[in-house]
Amino acid sequence: MLTIAQGTATLDLTFSSADTGARFSIGADGLGRALITEDVLCYLHGTRIVTPTGAVAVEDLHIGDAVVTRFGAVQRIKWLGRQSYAPEFIEHNQTKWPVRIAAGALADGVTARDLYVSPGHSMLLGETLVLASKLVNGITVTQTRPVAELNYVQIELAGHDCVLAEGAWSETFADAPGLRAQFHNAAEFYALYPDEPLVEELRLCAKRPERGAALAAALRPVAARAVAGTIPGPLQGWVESAQDWRIQGWAIDLARPELPVLLEVLTGEKIIGTVLACEFREDLRQAGKGSGHCAFRFTPPFRLRGEPLTIRRAADGAVLPAPEELRRTA
Repeated sequence: MLTIAQGTATLDLTFSSADTGARFSIGADGLGRALITEDVLCYLHGTRIVTPTGAVAVEDLHIGDAVVTRFGAVQRIKWLGRQSYAPEFIEHNQTKWPVRIAAGALADGVTARDLYVSPGHSMLLGETLVLASKLVNGITVTQTRPVAELNYVQIELAGHDCVLAEGAWSETFADAPGLRAQFHNAAEFYALYPDEPLVEELRLCAKRPERGAALAAALRPVAARAVAGTIPGPLQGWVESAQDWRIQGWAIDLARPELPVLLEVLTGEKIIGTVLACEFREDLRQAGKGSGHCAFRFTPPFRLRGEPLTIRRAADGAVLPAPEELRRTA
């Protein structure tokens, strides 16, 4: 475990053997929150990026080409970072396996066709950036071990922004200490821009929540599209605690362990809110609960003072197990 402290705030990072050789950078999202940035890889070859004259495969773009962006209208490409890996080299390094976002996974017609990005790459959902690794649901967004060489390209503009990749807003490169050096052609950038000042922290064009209500709100419509028309599988989970202003636990659908479960929270017969079980916990991953993205924390609209408490799956009303004292009185 690695503990990072700033003033009275601390951040605990737990690594497993699967993290060997992984790199990360620590920055801020513009709102004072710490962010962990995974290996920079980004767009797989073949990804179509919208330019003023039409869609162009990312590997065919050049420095100086114009692209359509979300926040800066039309911008010129400053640089293109590249990484390539043989499948045997990354066989046990899932942080480099591409995430497939199926056509229509994010909204009607979005993406326009299957999009392949790296797990540490962010998609813009509404006004929120969401890592592709958090979008994985095992149905419309998946990740599998590669069997052929992977060739990634990332686009850098004057500042962090989003471009249209297969019809979906998707981020460009945001530099931070140690990130650029991971590109296999990093020397090219330093030759082109020898006077470029060093970047001291990560700056993003939009908020990118790592957990909590903002992340759940962004994931909810994607999960709903994935589960539409399906029959829920067996529910497994546990309400671990319910104290005053917080209820927490975990839940997974055993038939679709990567799909976040939407839960309803009731006191007596009244629904007081919903929560998506989508937060990551390392202990749940190690216990074989999908990829570990199945925890939840819910803040009730009032302080709990003895009300009977029930948490159930919204899709079918299946009740999440809880200790007897929580079912009887919160």
